[in-house]
Amino acid sequence: MSAITKDARIEFKTSSEIKELLQNAAHSLGMDLSSFLISVSTQRAKDIMHEEQLLTLSKEEWNHFEKELKHPKPATQALKELLNMKGFDA
Repeated sequence: MSAITKDARIEFKTSSEIKELLQNAAHSLGMDLSSFLISVSTQRAKDIMHEEQLLTLSKEEWNHFEKELKHPKPATQALKELLNMKGFDA
């Protein structure tokens, strides 16, 4: 596995209480503060991006969605025109 080049800096201010909390958490995992912050924030960012890509439906919404898939409505003229536009390979 190739090493990641560290070519960017992130700086921010916080209270001494929050810094102490973060340092204590980092040390409890045997990590320095920078490694801890990068690890935790990177994982949280990945989780957020994953959640943004998920579609969650209630049982009722899922049943409606399934029904629409099984019995689709006829295409409107606007949809037909959209699908016939250049760049649409349907």
